[in-house]
Amino acid sequence: MGTGTVHYAHEHGTWILKLAGDVRHDLAPAVNALLDRAFAGPGIQHFLIDLSGARAIDSTCLGLLARIANHLSARGLPRAVIIAPGNDIQTTLHAVCFDRVFQLVTESAASGAPLEPLTELDVSERESMALVLDAHRRLSAIDARNCEVFRDVIELLERELGDGG
Repeated sequence: MGTGTVHYAHEHGTWILKLAGDVRHDLAPAVNALLDRAFAGPGIQHFLIDLSGARAIDSTCLGLLARIANHLSARGLPRAVIIAPGNDIQTTLHAVCFDRVFQLVTESAASGAPLEPLTELDVSERESMALVLDAHRRLSAIDARNCEVFRDVIELLERELGDGG
């Protein structure tokens, strides 16, 4: 999975996602599959995303985090919490307006839940491109500034996939 890692836990209705290292698009298929599982299961109440070990996070993975915000909001659940103590990650989160859809904190009490590593998923190039497109559409939906920033990426992927929206 490159230089980034993902660990997760599910305990008493709370999902915990810990992303570390350089969190890049090669992690996206596995994270997306985990979110499918989390959202299909009963009793989801909270989501905690720990970025305290992340050095960087790309726009595709940010778009997957936006999927979490969308899911919780649509069900009237509390905003997910993102732990991001580093200024670089905080700056990135604010740049894509995550402060509007997440509760951003710089520290949080550690959960006692044991974390499991997320295993890599192999997907076709087309599936990967479709996931990247969906992630960027989700980011663009948060704020008009994001639409402008990601317009070229979205248009290119739409052309490549023959998917106008």
